[in-house]
Amino acid sequence: MWSRNSGVLWVGLLVLAVALFAGWMLATPVAAQDTPEPAAGAVAAANIQPETCVTCHSGAGDNHQAFYDSLYQDGVIQISDLAYAYTAPDTTVVTFQATKNGAPFNAGKATSLNIYFAPYADGSFAFDPALERLSLKGDLSYDGAGGVTSTLVNAEVPDLTGETGVIIVFGADEQVGSLPARVRLVKYPFAALLQMGDGVDYVSPANDDGCTKCHTDPYLKHGYIYAQVDGDPATDFVTCKACHLDNGEGGHFEWQLLVDDPALAAAFLAGEVELTPEQQEQYAYRTTLMNDVHMSHAMEFPYPQSMANCVTCHAGKLDTTLADENFTIETCKSCHPMTGSEEAGTAELALVNIIPADSHDKVDINVDECTECHEVGMKAPGLSEIHTGYNSVIYAAPDQKFSDIISVTIDSAAFDGTMLTIGFSAAASEPLEGLDPASITPTVMVGLYGWDTKDFIIGAHERLADDNGDGVIDRNDMRALEYAIGEEHPRFTLGSAEGGAWEVTADLSTWTDLIADGTVKRVEIAVMPELFDADGVQLALNAPSRTFDLGANDFVDDFYSPIAKVDDGCNNCHEALATTFHSPDRGGNLVVCRMCHITKSGGSHLELQSRSLDSYAHAIHSFQAFDIGDIDFADPVQAMHYEHHVEFPYPTHGPNCESCHVEGTYNMPSQLSSLPGIQSATSTITGWDRAIPDMPSVVVGPGARACGGCHVAELINEDNAAELIPLKIHMENGGYSVEAGEQPLDTLDAVIQQIMGFFQ
Repeated sequence: MWSRNSGVLWVGLLVLAVALFAGWMLATPVAAQDTPEPAAGAVAAANIQPETCVTCHSGAGDNHQAFYDSLYQDGVIQISDLAYAYTAPDTTVVTFQATKNGAPFNAGKATSLNIYFAPYADGSFAFDPALERLSLKGDLSYDGAGGVTSTLVNAEVPDLTGETGVIIVFGADEQVGSLPARVRLVKYPFAALLQMGDGVDYVSPANDDGCTKCHTDPYLKHGYIYAQVDGDPATDFVTCKACHLDNGEGGHFEWQLLVDDPALAAAFLAGEVELTPEQQEQYAYRTTLMNDVHMSHAMEFPYPQSMANCVTCHAGKLDTTLADENFTIETCKSCHPMTGSEEAGTAELALVNIIPADSHDKVDINVDECTECHEVGMKAPGLSEIHTGYNSVIYAAPDQKFSDIISVTIDSAAFDGTMLTIGFSAAASEPLEGLDPASITPTVMVGLYGWDTKDFIIGAHERLADDNGDGVIDRNDMRALEYAIGEEHPRFTLGSAEGGAWEVTADLSTWTDLIADGTVKRVEIAVMPELFDADGVQLALNAPSRTFDLGANDFVDDFYSPIAKVDDGCNNCHEALATTFHSPDRGGNLVVCRMCHITKSGGSHLELQSRSLDSYAHAIHSFQAFDIGDIDFADPVQAMHYEHHVEFPYPTHGPNCESCHVEGTYNMPSQLSSLPGIQSATSTITGWDRAIPDMPSVVVGPGARACGGCHVAELINEDNAAELIPLKIHMENGGYSVEAGEQPLDTLDAVIQQIMGFFQ
């Protein structure tokens, strides 16, 4: 039942059988290597050796990216000279020229080819619903020189000569696979438009550039239908009108049911019930792009930012998008649930709750009467006054993020052998009403890097000391080196806090032995700036960090070369990092994320993953489900939500490493610069006899952690024990997998000592 048709397996898994044998052969211990003794009380981890993955898989990341780069190639196939003719009484002829890589091409032999007509009148693409979509594709012929002719003999297809609208040709060649949600993996998409009659003056209120932030570039609906033809913004989403007619009847009732009545949605999707006429009327909608895009993103997909952030898709067009003429129930219904569901957490924003009954008692929420009262300057606020079009957590104005105006900088640091004194400040590049950078409440973090790696042997967010004296180290104790100014902390002292400048001293004496023996040479200093506006809204600001060399007593800002991107990576989809899954003071800097997401903990929410960011982020973006052990699969609603989640494809539709990573930084991780880490166990599953067996928590190397983040997640989603178990064996034979046991940190320490001993 729980299967995932991912279409194309990743390149590394295609050579699994060969690599398994090679990994086993390479896994023999290095006889001459002396390794340190395990720490006292640690689980023995004898005869482990560094990972040998790089021997066979040195270019695996390059291969992933090369495969992705072979997809969605823009402009390779060109369509030109598109023409239409009609011969009475019943013959429609469409002709065009096609080239592929500049040479004549028979587009009739392409993987797919479609020809449609979309009539246009009074600002809308609509026609007689009885016709549904008007296909003009008939028998195809080829002249051998790039000329393709489609001849359709059909008395029901009218003469379009003089009609106003668009003939749309689209398709793709060389499909290499498919993904869930009807997405095709193709190499060569193509499209062309022919204006008919008086032409079409349609201008979309949305931008193709908004889609390419998260999806393919060029943006391709379903992986092969261009949203913009020949790079012309004037054509944005015209091709979509071949199907998304402005008077078509929508059929995805499950979108609204998911947020209104999840139990009914589960039964409806399982084919166990049919909607009553009253329910069909309640959830009826037109197939406009607004409805299909808004509903799918607000109700079906795990959209990674607020739907109120209209500027993501409508940049430069908010005045049109939020004009009062669009203040209709249909507009509201496209994002808001009708009645909402406490179970789904959608009741608060449901239309029945945001339209107060005491002032709207005579309003039928299925009838457009909004502008009788709601217009800018009238007795009730207009649409643009209710929705600014941008998220007030992130933006001060549609084109101005708070993080671009207010910044925190780490200005100084000094270390005397035990005490690290840090100076930092906040400033605004321009005044913002009601906001004073000096009112920021900062949280200071200090993470201690282990050896010469980019990983922390002492994480700022860890609890490592019995600070309250109750004899145990637990959640009642303080974080090791994380200090919110204004609170008491046994290892931090506030020197000064005045006028937007702070001085803080961190006591590192607990770890002087690690500093003395060279285990810790550098620390990362970070500040998370908490700032609220007058309405109590916490604003999205960037968290700065700098690397400090304790021996040199100076900053080394070039120690850590970023391997992933925020501004044109994470924020393409998330708009401002951490606003939807943590708190808004954690933006702008993945190094700060890594100060909590360290290798010393398993992925508590994710099976067979590490808390380390390489594992965690890969698994999340492979749509592995959180907290699977808390799901009752015997409950149809919980089972439905799980299946939906694991079926979502990554929004760039393929293994696009560079959507997050800096170019060239996605190959096998270096063991000189990354520590071993703890990987979580499988969870106990309720209500589902799945194939994947119980597996313990283990300590693994950076390759198993980073690469396993995606590959393991994919196989968990598919419940594919037949490949998951060999993959785990393969990674163990090519490296190590030591059962973490009851003292996982002791086990990890023993493994770290042995592995890092190879490289010191």
